[in-house]
Amino acid sequence: MKQGNKTKIFFCFLLLILLTPLSIFIGYEPISPWRLWQEIQQSRPVNQSLVIEIILFHRMPRTLVTILVGMGLSIGGVTFQALLRNPLATPYTLGTSSFASLGAYIAYLGMNSFLSSLPIISIPLSHLLAFTFAIGEVFIILMLIKTKPKLSATLLLLCGITLGMLANAFISILRYWASPDKLVFMERWWFGSTQVLGYQPVILVASISIPAFILIWSYSSALDQYTFDVEIAQSRGINIAKLQIHLFIIVSILTAVIVAETGPIGFVGLIVPHVARYFVGSSHRWVFPFSALIGGAFLLFCDILSRKLFRTEIPVGIITTLIGVPIFLYILFGKNFKEWMI
Repeated sequence: MKQGNKTKIFFCFLLLILLTPLSIFIGYEPISPWRLWQEIQQSRPVNQSLVIEIILFHRMPRTLVTILVGMGLSIGGVTFQALLRNPLATPYTLGTSSFASLGAYIAYLGMNSFLSSLPIISIPLSHLLAFTFAIGEVFIILMLIKTKPKLSATLLLLCGITLGMLANAFISILRYWASPDKLVFMERWWFGSTQVLGYQPVILVASISIPAFILIWSYSSALDQYTFDVEIAQSRGINIAKLQIHLFIIVSILTAVIVAETGPIGFVGLIVPHVARYFVGSSHRWVFPFSALIGGAFLLFCDILSRKLFRTEIPVGIITTLIGVPIFLYILFGKNFKEWMI
């Protein structure tokens, strides 16, 4: 089993490597490797070569962000499905994405112009408010669960869902008040997109997602015992409340950064963990790296389709939904689904 899982992870890594150049060279205007090589041979400055500028500052950052976001959403999905003991959980289940969207919507309603001329604001206000609101929701949940002497997965789940519904209610009010031109920007955010410019988003997402993966992976053994039986895990010295709070905070911060940068992208954190368990079993030591690679490859593949499947490019969140729904229905009605349930 161990050697077989290593082989499967290697093939997933190989798949991701093969998709990466496709993402770099495929776009609204395809650029062939030969054309890029000709531009490089001319030894012109980057700002004088449109092809090199597109590759360096558009395609490569977008490809890297897409991979990192796919990995982050996948490991977040694995963690929350284990933490909440619910096979339908996603990184968005506890309402983080709803509060992030609420913050972005407030910015799009007019506050984006506020303070935009000040040099101290180096990132869009929509991103800043999205992250702030998401982190705020995390602290609200932490304050609520402190009122209970014993923290349970059900309590955590209900807190997140209830607060998410509250945020969605405010979003509905803002959408109702919004003018048509501003509503367009709000809807584009809601669909989720990996269109980024430059390397600042790459650095931001990488600085959170990579440490988050390392920290979450270190909890693999504890999660295995937790998902098997909470009481047995507790009897073996695992602090259940501490485990739940630590993982909740890590995944929530990771989700907040991702949603602030790309908007909510559905189904990646839902279906990838199930696919991973099908291939490598239930041990989180293997599920985490396999999910990360599959998630990065899946979102990268969907992003490539979003550029070429229709006449014009559409948000990748639409593609993940179109592909994710039939895949999840197959998983749901498959004969092995009960084996994956936590």
